[in-house]
Amino acid sequence: MAVMRESDSLKLKDGRVLSFAIYGSPVPSTSVFYFHSFASSRKEGKIFHSAAAKLGVRLVVPDRPGLGNSTPKPGRCFLDWSKDVLALADHLKIQTFYVMGWSGGGPYVLACVKSLPKERLAGAAVVSGLYPTSLGTAGMMPGLRIMIWAGSWASGIVSTVADMFVGKAARDPDPRVYEETLAKAIDGRPEIDKRAMKDERNWPGFCEGTREGLRQGGQGTGVENKLNSSPWGFELSELKVGEYGVPLTLWHGSEDINCPPAMVQKAQELLSGAKLNMMKGEGHASFAFNHQEEILGDLIRVSEL
Repeated sequence: MAVMRESDSLKLKDGRVLSFAIYGSPVPSTSVFYFHSFASSRKEGKIFHSAAAKLGVRLVVPDRPGLGNSTPKPGRCFLDWSKDVLALADHLKIQTFYVMGWSGGGPYVLACVKSLPKERLAGAAVVSGLYPTSLGTAGMMPGLRIMIWAGSWASGIVSTVADMFVGKAARDPDPRVYEETLAKAIDGRPEIDKRAMKDERNWPGFCEGTREGLRQGGQGTGVENKLNSSPWGFELSELKVGEYGVPLTLWHGSEDINCPPAMVQKAQELLSGAKLNMMKGEGHASFAFNHQEEILGDLIRVSEL
C-alpha cells in the first residue's frame, strides 16, 4: 500500500519548525524532494503520489517558511533553502537524493544545485519553472506580470491583496468555500490548464495544496513573490550541471503563459549542460499534471545513464 504522511515536522537548530509530507512507496528504492509551486504547500505533493508509488519513490515535500505549517524565516533568500533541505534529509537518514520543483518551486531546485554538496544530490528537474525575470516576462499573463513587477517594492500590498481575495476563503472551515473561490480564479486560464486542474485526479491535491499554503495568511505569498522578482543571489551561469555536474532536466510546455517558453529557452542557454524537454501543446499546469510518471521516471534514471 502506498504511504501518505501529511503532517510531519522537524524542529530546526534555529528553533523554526519545518513541516513536511511524505508520499509514494512504503518500500522506496530512492528519495525525491519535491518543492511545491508558488504559495502552495506540502499537500501539493499528493498530485504525484500514485506515480511515486509506482516507481518506488519516496516523495518528501516540505513547506517553505511561512507557508503551510512551517515557521516564517525573516529575511530569507533562495540559497537558505538548501540548508533546510539538508537538515531534513539528515533527519530522515537520507544520504543521496533528487530534487524536483514545479513552477515557483523551480528557483529552489536551482538554489540546491548551486549549494548542496554534489555527493548528496543525484539529479534535479524543474517543471514549468519560473526563471529570473531579468530574462524577460514577454508572453506572461498580465496579472502575473503586474504582481512580479510590484513584488520587489510592494510585497506588503501583494500579501494583503492575496489574503483579501483567496486567503480568507482558504481559512474558512468549509473547504467548499475555497474550492468555489479557486474555481472562479482559474476561469481565465488556457483551456488545457483548466481541464488538467479540474480533472478529478488532480483537483483535490491542487485545492488542498494551495489552501494549506494560505493557512498563515498572505504574508508568505508576499515573501515568495518578492524573492521571485528580485535578484536571486546567484547566476544561472554559475551552476555546474550536466556531464561534469548535477544532471538537470527542464520540462516545459509550449503554451505556458505563467512562465513563458522564451524564458526557459534563455535559461537553458545559461545552464550549460542542462537538458530541455519542450512539449508542444502543453500549458503550465497541464504539463505537470499529465506527465507525472514520465518526469519522475526520467529524474531517477538520469544519473544511471
